[in-house]
Amino acid sequence: MTTETRSNLGWLLDEHLGSVPGVLSAVLLSGDGLLMARTQSIGQDDAEKLAAISSTLRITAKVWDEETGRGGVRALLVESASGFGLTTAAGTNSVLSVVTGSEADPGLVSQEMERLVVRLGEHLGTAERARSLQPDGDSAA
Repeated sequence: MTTETRSNLGWLLDEHLGSVPGVLSAVLLSGDGLLMARTQSIGQDDAEKLAAISSTLRITAKVWDEETGRGGVRALLVESASGFGLTTAAGTNSVLSVVTGSEADPGLVSQEMERLVVRLGEHLGTAERARSLQPDGDSAA
């Protein structure tokens, strides 16, 4: 993905989530945890860490879902003492993750996340990276 595309997507994240009370930051990531876009309120290094953490949580939720037979993960909510973390699918193999303060209304934040996902649709999709076998049998990333 080009830097220009990342900037445009970051602008869209700011447009949709920046005015929602209590939203501190948001990242858009590929299904394998690579940062695709971020709001202006979070730096590049912190955004990459949040993307990796969000990906790990999402994978854990998928395993939980498979073991309990719940029919697929739609969203995640992490409630901490001073805020929330909300994560949802955002197109094919893409994930949107938002961090809020304690004053945020998780329902309102989730609703705005869904509006963003609907508006952008497949523009947020990322093709899954295929692994190829090397001559020694190891897979290449």
